[in-house]
Amino acid sequence: MKITLTVLLLTATALWGQDNVTTCTNATLQGDYGFTVTGTRPSAPGATTIETVVGVAMTTFDGNGNLTQTDNIHGSISGYTAPDRQGTGTYSLNPDCSGTMQVSSPGSPTLTLRIVVVDRGSEVRTAVVAPAPVMVTSNGRRTTPRIP
Repeated sequence: MKITLTVLLLTATALWGQDNVTTCTNATLQGDYGFTVTGTRPSAPGATTIETVVGVAMTTFDGNGNLTQTDNIHGSISGYTAPDRQGTGTYSLNPDCSGTMQVSSPGSPTLTLRIVVVDRGSEVRTAVVAPAPVMVTSNGRRTTPRIP
């Protein structure tokens, strides 16, 4: 009886622990995510003057490593120059829910970001790592229900 109870307790503990482990794939990101964006960047392509930026973006992840994005960014020097700027890109997630993302928008350099997916795919945290003068972070939250 004591052995049976011990085995049941250990099995239940192991199963509970598995529920708390999250493994990510590209399919973890699927749907629409609203982002807030803050940081600094050159005030114009090729400029040496750095400006502060704030903004929002709506990014749609397709679950297969592709994304589309519409952003609205306001610069402290350049102002609000490109309303509803469209972009496209790719992303790749590692099993530990870290990954990379690239976004291209007309008239801007391609951005390379490091990303972390949290809360079982409900949120995404990003940091631009290239090009070097761009120092921008963003936090995104799913706006659409999770697709099973």
